[in-house]
Amino acid sequence: MNNSNKTFVLVHAAWHGAWSFDKTKKKLEESGAKVISFDLPGHGKDKTEIKDVSLAAYVKKVKDEILKLDEPVVLVGHSLAGFVVSQVAEEIPHKIEKLVFVSAMIPYEGKTVFDIVSADTESQLLQNLIFAEDKSWATVNEETLKNVIYNGASAQQIMEAAPNLVHQATQPFFEAVETSANAFGKIDKTYIVCENDRILSPAAQRNLMEQIGISKSLSLTTGHVPNVENPEALALAILNS
Repeated sequence: MNNSNKTFVLVHAAWHGAWSFDKTKKKLEESGAKVISFDLPGHGKDKTEIKDVSLAAYVKKVKDEILKLDEPVVLVGHSLAGFVVSQVAEEIPHKIEKLVFVSAMIPYEGKTVFDIVSADTESQLLQNLIFAEDKSWATVNEETLKNVIYNGASAQQIMEAAPNLVHQATQPFFEAVETSANAFGKIDKTYIVCENDRILSPAAQRNLMEQIGISKSLSLTTGHVPNVENPEALALAILNS
């Protein structure tokens, strides 16, 4: 498969960083594609303070990276980043060839990420979060990491990923994104469903597809973080999206 004419931009999930896409990126590059990943503000090696981390800051970072490129991109958003890439697509639709959502929350009817996860009766996320005293950030304990977030990952995969996780600013979970039929609505979209997901249940993922009108989907038998659990399968799904 030769994808030398494709440019993929990979946007990571909450708590994570560009590091979480390293193996997926490598696999995509083996197909000949150009692949770009980076840390969102307050993630990975980016030291933005929690108080300055917002959905708007995430969006600005992604737009800045895409606007450096001459060509339109396939924009991939994982989990919380579904909101980020949707706003980016709304603002610069001419730069987006396709949107690929990986077990991602997608904005509709003014709902926030918190709204979507709260409405998912099968989600095990919110009840397991550990908050800062001022509620400005959240984290999880080792048991939740193993059984909820990385429920399909090996002990070795969890051991390698866990030290890279950061305190997640809570503000982005409560910010709404408004999209339009003339911008976001006109972009080709694919949804990659994670069938063993305990953060956003498969039923909730398919409900989002229905709400947005996404007709193309692919399925992975992984938990919520396929880029840690099975990065090769995720890369293949993205290539087939």
